[in-house]
Amino acid sequence: MTAPPGVEIYPEPARGFHPNGFAAGGSGPNQGVPGDYETDDVTAAAYNLLIGQPGLDLAEFARRLHCTVDSARCVLDRLADLGLLSRYSTGNESLVALSPLTAMHRLITRERDILEQRRRYLRETVNTYSSILSAYGVGSGSGEPDDSEVLPDPAAVHARLQDLAAGARHEVVSFRTFANPERTGGALNGSLDLEPLGRGVRVRALYLEAIEFDEAVAEYARVASCAGALVRLAPELPMSMIVYDGRTALVPRTPGRPADGALVLRQPAVVALLTSLFEARWELGRPTGRTGAAEPGGCTSAERAVVRLLATGSKDDAVARQLGTSVRTVRRVVSALMDRAGVTSRFAFGVHAARRDWI
Repeated sequence: MTAPPGVEIYPEPARGFHPNGFAAGGSGPNQGVPGDYETDDVTAAAYNLLIGQPGLDLAEFARRLHCTVDSARCVLDRLADLGLLSRYSTGNESLVALSPLTAMHRLITRERDILEQRRRYLRETVNTYSSILSAYGVGSGSGEPDDSEVLPDPAAVHARLQDLAAGARHEVVSFRTFANPERTGGALNGSLDLEPLGRGVRVRALYLEAIEFDEAVAEYARVASCAGALVRLAPELPMSMIVYDGRTALVPRTPGRPADGALVLRQPAVVALLTSLFEARWELGRPTGRTGAAEPGGCTSAERAVVRLLATGSKDDAVARQLGTSVRTVRRVVSALMDRAGVTSRFAFGVHAARRDWI
């Protein structure tokens, strides 16, 4: 329904959408409004106003609150974050407050679901690494020396990768979470994929959706795909790794720090576990299209990666760290998406994104 002039519609949060990620800590027009209009006292006063005077439009709400329309929007965003604002329709769109008990129940339910998702992911991650460490013999002295090898620096990693790539006979599979190899000293360098391809070896690689933020990595993914590699994109990956012929795996010694070198693992149980992890993520991966081109839903893979992380409640700086880019880039992407969606607040954009299945 189209709202009359001067009236802002504030729908309830869509399923799967976490408003804190969109409404807080970002670059939207309602962020950083100066003055006292972000305090709990003003939020409480605004809520009491809506309880006592249901059906106010935005302009009248701002007048009663003795603030500008922009400041009023900021207060409404805060109320929407807390689940205290609902949509009400009687021929026009009006601002109506929910009861505190209803809002608290919805907020607790939503946060509990998000917490359970994160707990489940943490349990799965801990179980995976526990299995790897147990089979590798870390701390127990049970590992066989010939079944593992420590590569102390990027130079040693590159040399071993050349040997492993040259010895590959059937298939090479990999997670690609690292940044531009030229800036990381060549650790887990992807360019060695091309040599096995020339000998007819099957190559499959999963990249983060955010590769568009790194022009060099995105270009390499296109080159590898044109050379015959099968490339898919995923919103998140646990770590970088390469598995050769289901027999030998190479993983970083410290995830996210290529300069620390890598580990070569040959224990059958560990390699089988890593291969199974790859296959599970591969099934969920999305085939690449034209890098940088918008998908049918209206956003690129990199933009979708930003939206999905914001929907989990992550702040801009956390999103930037996970995607290997800058906070400025994340905020620029969000601002461009909001302009494209024709909305003026992150909350409204979150609803827009959820309705278009970007989350």
